[in-house]
Amino acid sequence: MKNNAKTITAVLLVISIGTYFRLVSDGTIRLVEFLSIFSIGVLTGILLVQFLRK
Repeated sequence: MKNNAKTITAVLLVISIGTYFRLVSDGTIRLVEFLSIFSIGVLTGILLVQFLRK
């Protein structure tokens, strides 16, 4: 079950990174871009905690 949680988190992280790079930026950070960056940070933190937990 724990490997399944890591896999799901990793897949969600890859999807959110892919979605962020598809956004067209004009130099200003819109709300959608901010939420994408925030979700990438949250998912990275969750994945790190899952890997570092005994």
